[in-house]
Amino acid sequence: MSDSMIDISSLWNRAHPHLQPMPATLPLAKEQMQGCGTCGHAGAFRIVAHIRYSDGHWHENSQVLHCAKCRKWLLPEDQLPNRDAVPTAVNARLWSHSPTFLNIEPTTRCNFSCWYCVGRHMEQKDITVEDFRHVLDNFPTVRTIALVGEGEPLMHKGFFEMARMATDRGIRVVTLSNGSTFSSSNVKKICAAGIVYISVSIDSFDPSTFAASRIGGDLTQVLTGIKRLADYRDSHGFQYPRIGLKGTLFDQTQNQIPAIVAMAKSHGVEIFEGFQPLNPMSTYLPIYPTEKLKALDTDEMGQVTAAILRDSAKALTQLKSVSQFCEDEGIALSKNGRGNGLRPNCDEEWVYALLSGDITPCCQIKTPISSNWNLTSHTLDEVFADTLYENTRFNLWNGLFPDHCKGCFKTNV
Repeated sequence: MSDSMIDISSLWNRAHPHLQPMPATLPLAKEQMQGCGTCGHAGAFRIVAHIRYSDGHWHENSQVLHCAKCRKWLLPEDQLPNRDAVPTAVNARLWSHSPTFLNIEPTTRCNFSCWYCVGRHMEQKDITVEDFRHVLDNFPTVRTIALVGEGEPLMHKGFFEMARMATDRGIRVVTLSNGSTFSSSNVKKICAAGIVYISVSIDSFDPSTFAASRIGGDLTQVLTGIKRLADYRDSHGFQYPRIGLKGTLFDQTQNQIPAIVAMAKSHGVEIFEGFQPLNPMSTYLPIYPTEKLKALDTDEMGQVTAAILRDSAKALTQLKSVSQFCEDEGIALSKNGRGNGLRPNCDEEWVYALLSGDITPCCQIKTPISSNWNLTSHTLDEVFADTLYENTRFNLWNGLFPDHCKGCFKTNV
């Protein structure tokens, strides 16, 4: 073994032998690889861990080298606090452990048939109200719930019962809607339920263009509903919900944000949540019509993304940002967590659950991974202690992304 490496494999395996790089991950950049101090293999890479030394002090965020060939965990001597330091313990559980935000899917059913929505290709069903109750019981530290998924939440007949169930426990409720369901009766229920925030998706200011992507949608109906909600809230003395705006843009609509914002604001929208280009994640690619795949071309995606960045900055001079709204309201919305100092990573500070109650690592993953990750039958602490869950979070936190993460902006691939 090289004099510049200290083998801490026994310490690592004593602390958490299940925390290991997954066998199938997206390739790391060439500059992330280096030689192994034990076997000389050129495919070793660094991860981050806290190291305790014989003096009892922990040295945080040390870079530990792992070799996939010999499976050793090595501490480069340049990571030692001093030449005489002797490592005595290791802790690589550095991802976020204390979420207060739960995003749970109420339904996959929707009255729109947007061609880019994966929800239209999923089993069409609702979460049961009783399962929702179990989820609340099993997540006692939750402070905010987003009733959001791959369907139109207000189509769930138990939506308002679930919202009240949460608000009665002091949990703040936010949701997302296509805006078509803001009837007079629903507007009254939305305000009475104490829903803090509701965002509406609008992809174009032009009714025909809007209908071409949000198939089954009527822009006039959506705008009328937004105004109905804002007017009822204000005229009846309700503070909430505040109304937000989001959407998906394409080549032909990439310059429409200023017009969409002006139109939405005139009807009662107050908050800018953001726009996105077509989702390039591997979960979504199979559902796109062949003729739409050109929207994923690098140049086209780049142009749309650049236009969104440019015009979003302008939009924030007209509307409050959703991040500022959440900060003002004390809502811990962050999905970013903290960086590892080595490479792009993923440290979701919230929990995403399908309507089955199954937790997945992010809202882009639509199939259950383990029955042990189900919030209807397991407490959050039990899920977080599951060895597979821990190893998944370990890999994501260190930027060792599974293949299904390809296309996510966090992979930087």
